[in-house]
Amino acid sequence: MSDQSPQVYYASQSPITDPANYTNLYDEVPRDIEGISKTVQGLVLHYFGDKWQYNYPPERMGEIDTRYVPKIIERLMELDARALGEPRTPDTRIVGCCRDFTVLAVSMLRHAGVPARSRHGFADYFEAGYYIDHVVVEFWNGSSWQLCDSEINQQYFNVPVYDVPRDRFIVGGKAWQMCRAGKADPDLFGLGSVVPLKGWAFIRSRMMQDLAALNKTEMLCWEEWAFDGPQEELTESDLVLLDHVAEVTQQGDAGFAEWRRLFTDEPRLRLPKVFNNFSPAHAPHELPLPMSLA
Repeated sequence: MSDQSPQVYYASQSPITDPANYTNLYDEVPRDIEGISKTVQGLVLHYFGDKWQYNYPPERMGEIDTRYVPKIIERLMELDARALGEPRTPDTRIVGCCRDFTVLAVSMLRHAGVPARSRHGFADYFEAGYYIDHVVVEFWNGSSWQLCDSEINQQYFNVPVYDVPRDRFIVGGKAWQMCRAGKADPDLFGLGSVVPLKGWAFIRSRMMQDLAALNKTEMLCWEEWAFDGPQEELTESDLVLLDHVAEVTQQGDAGFAEWRRLFTDEPRLRLPKVFNNFSPAHAPHELPLPMSLA
């Protein structure tokens, strides 16, 4: 386990966010959070939220499973070889989701020397009265960690997108605590009020993804590897462990060493060599797909 500070740790690239051979393309990208956010908004087309802009052919749906930043950039260059900051038509953006806006922004911030990480949880500003699955950027502003939603345009939302309040976007661990305390209904957390994917298992999944992201393992939104069964099958020991994860992942720098230890050393939490992927790019009968970071 490294003894480096959180700021040093999150200022360096992960194997997923490292642009590798495309590093030079970042030289003309803005180095501030607002400029980077506007850049990534021109690079990613949300696979359902932005389909009104470009009704992409079905064969492009598989782009949503592009895990590594170099592969994302490679695809962008295939679609339009101009600089990343140049205006693009919707058909020359990669088909992705909130995770992809975020992972590109995190990659660009780290390249600029700004400590940054992905956070997985739920936003209340997409549907009134409902917490929708979402991924945002958390970056070091020089004195504290600040949330930024790099996907959305400020003119369409009533939340300050470059400084999102922590009661408007809540991390997976906070959602777990709210529901455990009876302060929220777990069925109000998911993909939307009319979508059946919601509830306890969904909340646990986002808490696991958030723990992974805090360890610079930026997973795809539809991947699961721990505590993915029914809530009633959890043992008292499981609940104690999950309560602990929820607490430490909200502690800021004070939790850094512990969430690093949990993801590395706790057998029930660490990422196995092969894990499950439930990608919406595949038919239900094909799922889950066995995946590996290798």
